[in-house]
Amino acid sequence: MLRVSDPQTTIWDALLPEEAKRLSEELTHIDQLLDDERFIAPYRKHFSATVGRPSIPIETLLRMLYLKHRYQLGYESLCKEVSDSITWRRFCRIPLDKPVPHPTTILKLVRRCGTETIDALNEALLLRLKEQKLLRSPNSLAASGGHKIRPA
Repeated sequence: MLRVSDPQTTIWDALLPEEAKRLSEELTHIDQLLDDERFIAPYRKHFSATVGRPSIPIETLLRMLYLKHRYQLGYESLCKEVSDSITWRRFCRIPLDKPVPHPTTILKLVRRCGTETIDALNEALLLRLKEQKLLRSPNSLAASGGHKIRPA
């Protein structure tokens, strides 16, 4: 079952000092970028809205895959680092009193959704960057020489 987000705020998150709640400039920008529905849409066809075990929130998965790619981490290292960092937990939207997804859970979701989902995410990213005038490139992967950002 598809879960896009987990909007619950816990008492522990509310008690954090303001300094601990702030994300770096890079993470703030990426966080806002990934809130776009275009980055959620490619996952919708892989999950039922009503049947099955709930997935980890897709917003969490996207942010964890960003960190994995950005810092060239393996799945186990990624989960350990997110678990140990209040900033990364907040970026991934994982409440302090909830467990970080298991590395095999993330790997299974990446495999389940396949390369076509990654291609759709890359297309959405290129289009978004072009709209923001941060990239001067055609919005198609074929036209861009096949350059892709692969999170896994």
